[in-house]
Amino acid sequence: MDIHIRPATQADLGAIRDLQVDSWRGAYRGMLPDSFLQDEVVEVLSGRWAVLPGDSWIVDTAWDGDRLAGFISVDREKGPGAYVDNLHVAARAKGAGVGRRLMANAARALALDGVSRLWLTVIDENTPARGFYRRMGGQELQPFDELLYGQPVTAIPVEWNDLKALATLGGPGETATPGQTARATSG
Repeated sequence: MDIHIRPATQADLGAIRDLQVDSWRGAYRGMLPDSFLQDEVVEVLSGRWAVLPGDSWIVDTAWDGDRLAGFISVDREKGPGAYVDNLHVAARAKGAGVGRRLMANAARALALDGVSRLWLTVIDENTPARGFYRRMGGQELQPFDELLYGQPVTAIPVEWNDLKALATLGGPGETATPGQTARATSG
């Protein structure tokens, strides 16, 4: 798999939405109601990905040729630190290092901007994701109950406090290009 990471563009949003829908349907089956995953999730995520988020966000995509292999979206202002709002990898690309490279690339860009903490929340039953975040050096914090698009879940915060170390997990010789450290814009 020859993966190229670049900032998302408006033209990528349909592919991003479709990947997230597929990812949620696979990962959250049995955790969220089937009715939500079958119908509502498409509407919810179509609204979410109608436009790119603002300047405070990083939205990077990973491509295998012309096929979206994964994406990450990070809100720099949902603090303290920066918040990973989404990290999704296409089923065909799982295990190929796509998620690791997207996380490392975002950490590298944030560290260059002086951000020292990255965090996210994961549904407690999503054991594959929790295992991935642990392998990436994430530390789980105290679980809490919340609503995910109106669906009750138990969420676990995961944090990283050494973004320079996280950035090195992208692999030997990988560096962020200027476009990869640019903030996503809605234009």
